[in-house]
Amino acid sequence: MRKPHIADVIDVRRWLADDRDHSLADRLQRDRAIGREIVEKQDIERISAWWQRVGAEGDESVGHRVMALSRLAVVVLLVAGVALGVAVGSVAFGYEGDYPVNLLALLGVLVGIPLLLLVLTLVLLMPVRLPGLSAARDAVSAVNPGRWVGAWLDRHTDMRLYAGFSSSESDFSRWQLVVFSQWIAVGYFVGILVVGWLLVAVTDLAFGWSTTLNMEAATVHRWLSWAAIPWQNWLPIAVPDAALVEASRFYRLDTGAVPLERAAQLGQWWPFVLMMILVYGLLPRFALLLVGRWRLGMAARSLLCDDPEVLALLDRLAAPGVDFIQQAEIAGQPPTKSVPAPLERGLDEKTGIVLWNEALAEGAAQAWLSANLGTGGGPVVTVGIWQSDTDIRARLRAVPADARRVMVFTKGWEPPLLEFLDFLTVLRECIGSDPGITVIPINTAASHVDESDREIWARSLSVHDDPRLYVLQATLDAGAEA
Repeated sequence: MRKPHIADVIDVRRWLADDRDHSLADRLQRDRAIGREIVEKQDIERISAWWQRVGAEGDESVGHRVMALSRLAVVVLLVAGVALGVAVGSVAFGYEGDYPVNLLALLGVLVGIPLLLLVLTLVLLMPVRLPGLSAARDAVSAVNPGRWVGAWLDRHTDMRLYAGFSSSESDFSRWQLVVFSQWIAVGYFVGILVVGWLLVAVTDLAFGWSTTLNMEAATVHRWLSWAAIPWQNWLPIAVPDAALVEASRFYRLDTGAVPLERAAQLGQWWPFVLMMILVYGLLPRFALLLVGRWRLGMAARSLLCDDPEVLALLDRLAAPGVDFIQQAEIAGQPPTKSVPAPLERGLDEKTGIVLWNEALAEGAAQAWLSANLGTGGGPVVTVGIWQSDTDIRARLRAVPADARRVMVFTKGWEPPLLEFLDFLTVLRECIGSDPGITVIPINTAASHVDESDREIWARSLSVHDDPRLYVLQATLDAGAEA
């Protein structure tokens, strides 16, 4: 099955945002029915299978239009880079015949400075937190043409996918900036190589080196030989020898005419110069472009799978239907010890059950679990406000390690206190980021809670920083996660 790309990411997220206009019960019924048909196991494959059934919009979708604009932006950036490279190369290789092109200055401008910028780029991509690193990221991105292109694309998506390149933004936006930037750099070095080759072919370029420092020719030869190591075995013509280095030193006060034989010798530098630009200029940028495109694809998948609406969709595809009925009680139990009605679809052993503040008696919860799992009862964890954080963490170890979801029963007539929110934070730390957490407020009959109570719970938990946290609202004949 085709894996989603950025066009699907844009379309799915926009579709799910518009889908919220439909009732939650309708969405649950639709997505649970689709979930029963999907055989794929991986989240990204399940999303793709769902999208093919529900909302695939074709080549005229917003996502595909944005992709077309993105390709156009790449062409523009590449052409701009080539034009810049041609302009800089024409100046750097400028030679009027009085003095040879200064080899050290040429390589410093065309190779040295871009290498330093490449190192700076890699440092800014580091995930570690260093003093001033965020400010440096913002400063660099502010003057980067890739950011301007991203801002232009964002106006067509209204989703802030491209233009936010600070450390707090998504990996997708950061790697998109890298990819845009490397297209400019690749075009830049292509332009320089084209100009260099044309000037070598149609003019008598001569190269030399000059420095005010007390530097011997042997030292310069040693440095240049080290730089030529990547190609010295298969392209010896591009490796300068000691005699060429010695003969290429010049002084601007020397106004004597250069012998014809020496002038021809100074022209032998061009293979080395072009190889330096190719190996230390173009190839590193092309390699970073390939890495950036690979990481951009991974970031696009994460952008889809980590979206709260998509996480809710995945849970709807896999979630059981939960219905409550009024006065569903176990004989001999008072109303506060009632048992919710059996599930529409049975849970499995990878479902954790947590009781908060004695919302149900543990025996009643065991009976409910047994009725749904068809076993003698699974582990039920009872925690409450009277227990310490250490005690709560110890009790939560009983939740199955491979749990796909944890259902938390709580008293719906009690307000969601800060202690309960702290408990949810501890629960998330104990079970990890993947399982969903479903909070089920119940009344004294273990049936539906009042609408006002449900709204209080929904509003309070909606500000909790957990994209896989849900509140189960129940009526007399249907339940739904919100």
